[in-house]
Amino acid sequence: MRRYGIASLVAGALVLAGCAREPQEVTFFADRTTVRLAPTTCHPELDVCDATGRLSVPSGKFVNISVPGKVASVPWVVVFKYKGQDGTEQQARTAVFTPNDKKYAYTLVAPTAGDQLTHVEVRQLGGGIALAPDKEPMFLANAIWALDVTP
Repeated sequence: MRRYGIASLVAGALVLAGCAREPQEVTFFADRTTVRLAPTTCHPELDVCDATGRLSVPSGKFVNISVPGKVASVPWVVVFKYKGQDGTEQQARTAVFTPNDKKYAYTLVAPTAGDQLTHVEVRQLGGGIALAPDKEPMFLANAIWALDVTP
């Protein structure tokens, strides 16, 4: 009987520990709509992450991004894709925000008024460093929140 009691306590502690480590949510806001997302699955060989949310953002408008303290306590960056006025797909990123910046929010604006955002990712860095195909060092993310954007 005592063995089962100890096993139950251990199992209960593991369940509580799992609950304490729930994934952090990142909030995206645009045009009076809010979307809260958990981290997503990524395909490193394709440099693509599966979006777990969708948000309508008219061309030339912005997306407000809010990260919780646990995300802001390590370096993070916003990576985004957009269609230029000529229809070509472009990718860009913000500067890396460090814990010293105390940055919990960011307003993402497309490079020009005619550009249309198509995909936004918040990448929490800290997964190490690897060499990109062009032999440049790149920081690996340990968590990514991905959002698809429609006009």
